[in-house]
Amino acid sequence: MTDMVQFSFALSPRMRSFIELRDALACLESARQSGRSIAWLHAACDLHDSMLGDQGRKNVVPEITSLLLDMQSYLKKLSDEVPKYRERIDQACDRITAQIKILQSGLPDATNYLARDALINAYLNTQKKHDWLGHKLCMQQSVKAIWENSEVRIQPLHTALAPLGAAVSTLDGMFNDFVRWQECIAVGGTGHITPERGSCCGLLVIGIPKEAVSNGIIPDISGNKLAIRLRFQLWNPGQPAQDVSEDQSYTKMLIPVGA
Repeated sequence: MTDMVQFSFALSPRMRSFIELRDALACLESARQSGRSIAWLHAACDLHDSMLGDQGRKNVVPEITSLLLDMQSYLKKLSDEVPKYRERIDQACDRITAQIKILQSGLPDATNYLARDALINAYLNTQKKHDWLGHKLCMQQSVKAIWENSEVRIQPLHTALAPLGAAVSTLDGMFNDFVRWQECIAVGGTGHITPERGSCCGLLVIGIPKEAVSNGIIPDISGNKLAIRLRFQLWNPGQPAQDVSEDQSYTKMLIPVGA
């Protein structure tokens, strides 16, 4: 699927937590490598809400642990159904067990850093509707100077997040390794997906050719566990979204865990 762009649609709160965490970790690492201070702060604030359970979110670490357990149960069942892959599946289950043990501590170093770091908390204050202390006025002026010593300042958080990042990467990779893709056509730009009744699917992943996405074709996904509607749209620069009227090829993958 290297020639495809993947779009994820959560069918459960746990999978929504997973997607939010996966994307925040990716943004945090990308910003660190490129030295983009504001992008790093955005991602760190997103992680703050996920890991501390703020802004209406649940603490994400127990959610990821639960997903790992679900994935392990799914793999053990798959091992019984397809014995020739048993050795490979057993190795995957062992990796999951090891990562669950690491996550059981709750990653206190990472949560303490996010809860106490002055720069992150000051930036969180800039997002509030009523900025009585004027953080917005001085934030941009101070970040540049603080960021000159960025590796010393931010590396402890990246080190503390490494076990969580490994668990998320393992889950994401296993979805692709152990769940099959299906080739589909959206006739007239519209597709309908109806999961099998009684199935336990927590995540829908849509794959679209990179060339199509680079030309502005994006899927609009709506629905729930019983019925999902897929409507392809064309996003041209400076123009409203337009419905695609031609047939559009895509691949889909329903993840049978995390429901």
